Amino acid sequence: MRDVCKLADAVLADPTTPISTTAKDLGLAYLEGGVLYVLYKLWKKAYIEREEKERMLREVIRKQQALIRRINKELEENRRLHKQNKQEIKNLKEMNKMLEECIKKLKAA
Repeated sequence: MRDVCKLADAVLADPTTPISTTAKDLGLAYLEGGVLYVLYKLWKKAYIEREEKERMLREVIRKQQALIRRINKELEENRRLHKQNKQEIKNLKEMNKMLEECIKKLKAA
């Protein structure tokens, strides 16, 4: 097990070097299909899974950011329309007051 730990440390320090080369450099026995090979395969599988998880996380975050931008755009449009509607209502109320005044004056005449 100490050899496996040594090899693991060396692979972590330089994962670009093939595990068989690293094992030879450390003077460790490395047999295709042996314990070290199995451990390497497990490490490689975990590495690939971690990379895929990170890729998926980046994709989900990218989609979430796009959604947030869309929500903000819609909110801004709603605010603009709300302001426009407020102004239209104000104008209509003012015009209604003017018409009420006209009606009063016409009735009084």
